[in-house]
Amino acid sequence: MVKSKYLSLWLAIITTFGLLTGCSNIKYNAQLFDFAVDWIKEDFINGNLVDNLENSEYPTKRVFIVKNQEEYNKTFNKNVSNFNLNFDTQMLIVYTFVDIYHRNNSLVSLDVVEDVLTITYKMQKKSGVGDASKPYQRWFVVKLDMLSVDSVVFVEKE
Repeated sequence: MVKSKYLSLWLAIITTFGLLTGCSNIKYNAQLFDFAVDWIKEDFINGNLVDNLENSEYPTKRVFIVKNQEEYNKTFNKNVSNFNLNFDTQMLIVYTFVDIYHRNNSLVSLDVVEDVLTITYKMQKKSGVGDASKPYQRWFVVKLDMLSVDSVVFVEKE
């Protein structure tokens, strides 16, 4: 009787672990690095401004696919520490947009359909008031396995 209880408990733990890890939509070993503005070169930032005002000369968001060391050197500062990257097997997606919150974000899913990578992320929810700020240019970096994609779309999940 005791053995069957332990066996049932063990099976429940394995099933729960399988559901938690097996049902994840975070594919391609993707990692989101939020608040990555310090990683980006100042001249790259200045050359790729965004704005949320109507009739602005700047777009509201920009996406960059970084697949080699040359593109990396044009985009990133040399002082990004502890960021191991192998362009034979990995790539980076750089996303910049206008934001008013300083909340953390996390990846929800990544999907590739017809050479378009869709990255869905979710902002941390907060209750109460007073956590918005003046609009600013925010930068995300997503590190993932090398993919053959032509474009990337970021979607914020409500």
